[in-house]
Amino acid sequence: MAEQTVRTGKCTNFGNCTLADTGVDISIPEGAAPVCTECGRGLMVSQPGKDRSKLIGGVIALLVLVAIALVAMKFLWGYLSPAAAPEQPALAIPAEPPTPRDEPVLPVPPQAEPVPPPRPPAAAVDPNMVKLADFWIDRTEVSVGDYRTVFPGYQAPKGFTDDLPVVDITWENAGRFAEANGKRLCRESEWLFALGDELSDPAKAALGGSTMDKPRSVTDDRDENSHGLLNMVGNVSEWVDSGTDEAAFLGGYWYWDREGRPLADLKRVNRLGTKGTYHHYIGFRTCRDADPAAH
Repeated sequence: MAEQTVRTGKCTNFGNCTLADTGVDISIPEGAAPVCTECGRGLMVSQPGKDRSKLIGGVIALLVLVAIALVAMKFLWGYLSPAAAPEQPALAIPAEPPTPRDEPVLPVPPQAEPVPPPRPPAAAVDPNMVKLADFWIDRTEVSVGDYRTVFPGYQAPKGFTDDLPVVDITWENAGRFAEANGKRLCRESEWLFALGDELSDPAKAALGGSTMDKPRSVTDDRDENSHGLLNMVGNVSEWVDSGTDEAAFLGGYWYWDREGRPLADLKRVNRLGTKGTYHHYIGFRTCRDADPAAH
């Protein structure tokens, strides 16, 4: 015996019927008229079996169409697309060699200018120095070219070539140059010891000239003294370490009037109240302590 389909309906007597307002499905007995059990108004009969079947069938048909469309798109894409190039094997990147454990990599400190290099183990590595007593002293005055190795921006006076003594530099910058080369300014006592008593014949020294002239080359050996030092008497006066906060210099210069002042003045220490001044007749040479290994 076939299963009987239970029919239901909804009342449409809104506002006058509680069943209509609540939207309740009202069962319709087999063979009975489709009327509301509350208000007696005719019902809007629904047939769920047929509606459900139609809905399910429509969903299935839609899924089939989507599947067919996807297959067709895949086929067309493969037909129209160019053949893919064969995949290239990845290149192997060599690994960096490991840092040995006993050689740690240290950061490089920022460099200032000028940077004093390590002090030489012995003055013998500098052929321009002469050992006297317990110190070494430069055989020549510092030249313009020498000074520019530490201070490349230095502007020499007009006509001064690299072989002439450097001038127009402050006492402080002279000390910085010396430090950058592992040396120092000569002390007053050291400079006077190196000068000695050889002032009896200053005619060979660069003295008594005109302000229109220039000093000699630092390697000019016409006034070489018994220690092998050049231009100690004249050429340019030289900055020295006074042992105080005062700048000081010693010696004569190329336009020194030897006729108008005693030669003893060449041994007189001249002190200045400021360390920031400079003059066109003052240069310098450098000294350093004697290395114990050199004795």
